[in-house]
This record gives sequence, structure tokens and C-alpha cells, in this order.
Amino acid sequence: MLCLLFFLFNFPIFRDAPPDSIGPAGAQLQTAAGDRIDVDIQGTVYVTDRDRNMVRRMNANLGQEKQMGGMGWGNDQFDHPSGIWARNGIDVFVADEGNHRIQRFDRNFNYISTFSTRESDNPDERFGYPSDVAVSRFGDLYICDTENSRILKLDAQSRFVRTFGGIDAGKGRLGKPTKVAIGPEDRLYVLDGSRIVVFDAFGNFSMVLAEGLFHDPSTLFADPQGVMVVDGEMLYCFDQDGRPVCAALVEKIAPGGPHHCFSLAAANGTLYLLTEMGLTKLPDPRLSPPGTDAGKE
Repeated sequence: MLCLLFFLFNFPIFRDAPPDSIGPAGAQLQTAAGDRIDVDIQGTVYVTDRDRNMVRRMNANLGQEKQMGGMGWGNDQFDHPSGIWARNGIDVFVADEGNHRIQRFDRNFNYISTFSTRESDNPDERFGYPSDVAVSRFGDLYICDTENSRILKLDAQSRFVRTFGGIDAGKGRLGKPTKVAIGPEDRLYVLDGSRIVVFDAFGNFSMVLAEGLFHDPSTLFADPQGVMVVDGEMLYCFDQDGRPVCAALVEKIAPGGPHHCFSLAAANGTLYLLTEMGLTKLPDPRLSPPGTDAGKE
């Protein structure tokens, strides 16, 4: 309880967002159906659409450039694509949930490879219904294995390394991991019910981020600058050490009034929010928190 009060007291909150830092005045909205997004180093946006079994690519101006998919089990088809990673501007990894596999494409959606272990003789390396995927700067692949409630780690050559967050993980045991992201110092942040569970790169439990603060988090994003979590109508931002930076009401920073945030991503000083209203592009609040002069003329 004391930890919760500490975080609530220390969060600077954007209730009426200053237009020169964050908010509708500086936001760009584009209609875009989907569930998850990722953004590469060039500002290209990739969107998964579970209902239509599609993956779309949008340019830096949020104009759609390309799409692929359709229901099926072929090399460029999907059965509920649930997670996507495309940060390096070269590869696109898609968690193809219903087909129990991870598909890899280049940035132009040319098929490269598929990884699936559900039929493996080794129970330690099996995964099913993957909900998300993330890739480290070393090329290691982390998969949300919702069927076995754990995280699966592969090396850069797609060789099995280990699982973690399973029944022997103590406080780090996962119930239903749905999102994984790699943040500062290569730590892993896993959305697991109402918790954000943090592990090191080797799968050792580290902590629960802002334990007791979140009630129903819908998505998270992590990068070397820190972590962002959407919980209900609030966006919370943390620095590299897990300390609070700022918080914002989603309806204050995204055009169109109150709405549910499905996914978020950040790149090159820009924050991207995917809601039922579409895709919003605006300044990254971590770079200009309340009380600073960053971003002002």
C-alpha cells in the first residue's frame, strides 16, 4: 500500500495537456483498424488486425503502403495474428496465435521463415497460442507462450535456450502472459493480468513494476529509455530505473474523446497510440514531462 501511495504521489499528471508537449493540439489521427502496433527506426508503422487476419504497413505519415494475410496456414496467412515486432527496420516478426507459430518477414513482407515447436518431443521447448514476440539487440527471440503460461527464449539462430515464468518461478510465476517487451539494460517486461513482471535477460525474476498500481492494464511498451503502460484511461511512463516520469489521461492526449487503447509504441521522439478511433501520432511524453521546458520554442 505504501508503494502504491508513493507512485501516485510522485507521478506528474497531464490532466490538461499543454499543446506544445503532448495532447490533441499536437496529435495526428489516422483511421486504422487493428489490435497491435510496432514502429521501426525509420518511423514505419506495422499493424496487426486479428479479426481480419491481416498485417499492414503504414508510412511515417500514417498512410497505408502495403498489407498481407488472410485466414489460413500458408506462409503469408494468419489465424489471429496477435503480436508484432519490427523495431530494427529489417525484420518483421508476427505471433500467429491460432497457428501456434512465429512467422518472420522482411520489411517488404517477403516471407523468410517460420518457427513452431508445439509438436516437439521436448516439452520444455513447446509453445502454443503465442500472444506476442520480442527480439533483443543480440537477436534473441522471446515468445509469450500462453498455452503453458511462460516465456520461451531462443537464440539468434532460433535454437531453444530456456523457458521462464513457469511453475518454479516463485513470485515471477506467470498466469497468462499476453505481452512482452524489452526495455532498459535488456530487462524483459511481461504483461500478466494486473501485473507487469520484470525479468533479466537470463529469465531471472527481478521485480513487479509499480506493484499495486495497476488494475486492468491493456498494453505496455518498453525501450532503452523506459517503460509505458496503459491502464484503463491512464497512460503511465517510467524511466530506466522504474521510477515514475509522468502520467496522462488517454482522452486528453488522443483526439476523439474517451476510448480504449489497444496498443502503443514509440520511436524517434514520437508516441503512437492505437485506439478504436484509429492511430494517433504525437510527441513522446517521456521526453517532455510536466514542469520541463523540453519541446518549447
